[in-house]
Amino acid sequence: MTHVGRVAPSIVSVSDYSSPTRLGLLVLDSIDNPHRSIAGDYEQLFRDIFEKVGAEIIPFDARHDALPAHDECTGWVIPGSRQSVSDDDSWISELRAWISTALGNGTPLAGVCFGHQLIAAEMGAEVGRASGGWNIGVIDYEVTSSRSWLETPDRYSLLASHQDQVLTLPREAELLATAPTCPVGAYTVSNNVMCIQGHIEFVPELAASLYRSRIERIGSSAVDAALGSLDRPLDRAEVARWLLQTIEQSSIA
Repeated sequence: MTHVGRVAPSIVSVSDYSSPTRLGLLVLDSIDNPHRSIAGDYEQLFRDIFEKVGAEIIPFDARHDALPAHDECTGWVIPGSRQSVSDDDSWISELRAWISTALGNGTPLAGVCFGHQLIAAEMGAEVGRASGGWNIGVIDYEVTSSRSWLETPDRYSLLASHQDQVLTLPREAELLATAPTCPVGAYTVSNNVMCIQGHIEFVPELAASLYRSRIERIGSSAVDAALGSLDRPLDRAEVARWLLQTIEQSSIA
């Protein structure tokens, strides 16, 4: 683990020298208008950030369509949703079964926000309301341990927007990052799964619009504090690269 600067340059990725890695995106939600007009829906947001690090996004609507075969893409991104992991929607139970199979057969996975929570829940971890209420704004995560396939910094910063979070680390997982308001900020499972609570896909303009629209649910003081954090630098592309590197190195191991 490095100790200088904000984020150290990453080790060379497979995608630096080859055609883009195919990442399947299991779409679990849509961004409501007018917020969607700022930077697009989830498919576009993830396409934009992963294109920066050499990956191609292949979207699949997990809410309405049959789930794809695990080997249809190099790896899979399980993103955010307005649902909770305990909700009884049929697509959630079907996705949990798909995740269970993926974990069993070593399919490379990257979980983001709801995906981070759902993968943890499927491994038996407790997921529920954060004790301090909503986590919004730019969150600084402290990196707690290193991985042989990643060159990680001491800390990184991402936008957050959640009231549920992983409360206990899955037994098979190793903690990667933590924050005072989000103890399980990121984790890995073996060398083929990496999950993060923060949003690599969110841009500040979108986050501001979403926060303002939820002021009655979240509270004006929390929203004001979050809006005041949005001019701070983010490590979106670097964290996206870690997710990609986890998928790539496990696919060629």
